[in-house]
Amino acid sequence: MDWTSVQKSIIIHIKAVSKLEFIIFKERFIKMQAKKELFDKYNDQDIQKFTLTNDNGVSISVISLGATWQAFNFPDKNGKTANVLLSQASSKKIMANQYFCQAIGRTAGRITNGTFSIKGKEYHVDQNEGSTTLHGGPHGFNTQVWNGSIEDNKIVLEKHIDSSEDSFPGNIDVKITWTLDDDNTATVTYSAKSDADTLFNPTQHAYFNLSDANNVYGQSLTIDADNYLELNKDKTPSGKMISVAGSAYDFRSGQNIKNGIDDMKASVGHTYDEVYVINDHKVEDPIATLSDPDSGRQVSIFSNRNALVVFTPDDLDGVKFERGAGVPHMGIAMEAQTLPDTPNHKGFGDIVLPAGEEKSYSISYKAEF
Repeated sequence: MDWTSVQKSIIIHIKAVSKLEFIIFKERFIKMQAKKELFDKYNDQDIQKFTLTNDNGVSISVISLGATWQAFNFPDKNGKTANVLLSQASSKKIMANQYFCQAIGRTAGRITNGTFSIKGKEYHVDQNEGSTTLHGGPHGFNTQVWNGSIEDNKIVLEKHIDSSEDSFPGNIDVKITWTLDDDNTATVTYSAKSDADTLFNPTQHAYFNLSDANNVYGQSLTIDADNYLELNKDKTPSGKMISVAGSAYDFRSGQNIKNGIDDMKASVGHTYDEVYVINDHKVEDPIATLSDPDSGRQVSIFSNRNALVVFTPDDLDGVKFERGAGVPHMGIAMEAQTLPDTPNHKGFGDIVLPAGEEKSYSISYKAEF
């Protein structure tokens, strides 16, 4: 073998080794990026922001105030990346305009008269919407500053809440964990343990807008639900389930949101603030999919629970979001949970967290573009 051939062989070997080393390095160190930084201060407390970024440049950010999902960044069909959540730029704004993309607990939705029973014992919890208890009451998860950290490329938020603080029975230890994989799926898992029998029905009050427009009119929604809940005037469930067939409530085959809103206003006089009863389904099948034909963005939601609340607010005047001043139907909220007011309705499910037992619930959001 001549010297030229030897040189070529050495170079090829070096390139091969370098390529292998780069692949190993990438697998070990580049696969997922995690970052912690100061978001701002609220009541003299540091509010931390945690961000995970995957191999595809998709990222999620969560802040410690209210365990708020601050950002879900992914590109459109042309490669332009944007945050598809209705996010607010400061803790002050978040607390002035509650529930936007925040963690909700101990119980999502409304509890009639703030009253329920566990094993025959009646409890009364703090009311914060007329006579009802909404989203865990005035001291729910969304009002708490959580202890946060990044552990093994996971965002972990933890909080101990005394019964005396939120009025629910039992002192409760809660952990909220966020992950992001390279299939562009963000998953939030809520785990809790209490020293007394209590209720646990958490969700994330996420508001989406997949487009660059200031409303969701061009977007389409599909929901795997044959029925929705009839609601009383105070928006608590009557206990009756109604078929969606032949109505503006029907999203089973997909429906343009603007058309749905127009039909709702014409038929019932208001926009969507509804509880859908999710059909029995396989865990790998989405319960809902939101898509935007113009941007090519899509988000599918996965949950093994039996309800999805859909809300298209038309009263966002005065709310300042990162994407601009609030306008009617700027976003659509989709909250996967167990049917609300569960203890007061037979057949709605079981959200009791027995003393000393840990329960966990997960919701996944898959981005496609």
